[in-house]
Amino acid sequence: MERYPLVKRGYDPEAVDNDIQTLENVIKSYKDKDNAIKNAIISAQVAADNMIKNAKMQADEYKAQIVRELDNVRREVARERLKVQEFQNTYESLILRHLTPIDKTEVSGINSRLNEIDRLIDHLMQTDTALNRTSGVVDTDDDTDVPDNM
Repeated sequence: MERYPLVKRGYDPEAVDNDIQTLENVIKSYKDKDNAIKNAIISAQVAADNMIKNAKMQADEYKAQIVRELDNVRREVARERLKVQEFQNTYESLILRHLTPIDKTEVSGINSRLNEIDRLIDHLMQTDTALNRTSGVVDTDDDTDVPDNM
């Protein structure tokens, strides 16, 4: 450090040196505090960067887990969709198998056969009555003589 030149009628050099030393100590103290604050800021920034990095990593892990779970749900939905489709196919097959529309010509044919059977029954009944009259057998039943196995 440079000394002040000594002059007559000036300040006491020892007092000035003491003041300068005191000021140098204060400046050094401020520099030390400034360095400590800078180090604290750097440490805080590093800690904040680490927290952000960890938060991003954790968020990425959560996101990956959610994506996996959503994929599982999507696969389950696809399985359920297949089950529903299989049920629908089975149901439609049963409906088609058991509720096939009846052809009008088939119904007409069935009715014609039933009418023919009615005519045959009438004919048989008339023939039986006629036979009973000619043979002299009187039928006392109201029922027609029909074998039990019909």
